[in-house]
Amino acid sequence: MSIVKLLKSKIAVCFFFISGGSSLALWAVHIPLIEDRVGINYQTLGLLLTLSGLGGFFAMQLFGWMVDHIGAKSATRLGGVVVGLSLFGPAFAPNPFWLGLAIFGIGFGIAGIDVAMNAAALQVEKVNGKAIFTFFHLFWSVGGLLGAGLGFVTIGLGFTQSQTLPVVGVSLSIAGLFIANWLLPNQAVADNSDKQQNKVSSKANRRVFGFVILAGLMAASGAIIEGVAQDWSALYLSDYQNVSFALAAWGLAAFNIGMIIGRIFIDRIVEIKGRGFVIRNGSIFAAAAIGLQAFAPNYEISLLAWGLLGLGISGVVPQIFAAAGEIGEASHSGRNMAKVVGITYIGGLAGPSIIGILTGILPLNIAIGWGALLGLFIFFATPRLEKLPK
Repeated sequence: MSIVKLLKSKIAVCFFFISGGSSLALWAVHIPLIEDRVGINYQTLGLLLTLSGLGGFFAMQLFGWMVDHIGAKSATRLGGVVVGLSLFGPAFAPNPFWLGLAIFGIGFGIAGIDVAMNAAALQVEKVNGKAIFTFFHLFWSVGGLLGAGLGFVTIGLGFTQSQTLPVVGVSLSIAGLFIANWLLPNQAVADNSDKQQNKVSSKANRRVFGFVILAGLMAASGAIIEGVAQDWSALYLSDYQNVSFALAAWGLAAFNIGMIIGRIFIDRIVEIKGRGFVIRNGSIFAAAAIGLQAFAPNYEISLLAWGLLGLGISGVVPQIFAAAGEIGEASHSGRNMAKVVGITYIGGLAGPSIIGILTGILPLNIAIGWGALLGLFIFFATPRLEKLPK
């Protein structure tokens, strides 16, 4: 493969990570405005956020099948279009019912692009010949920073979600249609014509099902921690630290800056120390950082804690994905990855809704601090993950 073709494929994968990250962040920083317009409380918002996990579950089925039977290129092209269009829902939702449908669409779009682009990233990493997987995830954080920054600017200028989200969504969808041409060619790994071989492969793949579920639960725990920053940092800062909506957007920006800094170095650390080192130390660091939010005395300390959280969690989910993408039968790699990503997004997109439910009995800052328990779970489960069959 030519250097130019490989470089173009890397650029394309980076774009789709930016697209997914910026879409999620732009939706997240507009949550306070949307909550205010629709007229809902924390508990209702928390319940509605569970629908994003349901959307992610359906996306998992579709995009996992596409990766195995058609290829990552086509799946990623479709995912890029869907994630951009999903921003239309929250832009115009007039009441809780329509907002719930919009949140379902956001979950479907985010999970769909994530399954597809992670498969495309693994495809590029294999051709590249050296660790580059977390490097791609760096651009999810870049997208998150861009989305949060754009939200800060547009909200500060007085633009509403109905003005900003559709313009960005259409732009991302159109760009994705064309940039997908740079991805590596489709490589379908499931042979529809050989039913007997498919049965043998399916039976062999079932032996790793428990390990796939374990990887999914660990990745979901990391994604829930990320999701708390995505969905609640702006509300936490605006309501608990009493700052403006525009300043509140900087909580998510600080989180993504920490993610970017961490992901610049993660692949190098993995080569020297291994995946387990990154997952163990990152998860315990993240547990301490999110626990700090329960006691942060002011806006500045909160910003620091969000940044430290991003730094700690930056390598955890990507390295779990990388491990999970290589287990089981090759013919089921896309579906195994989809299971892990699907569990991750059911947790990561719906899990933060627990924060809203907890606010019925706890202050918001204490409710957010519960994420420290998830970091501890990842830490203690890592030794088992390191024994995953390859």
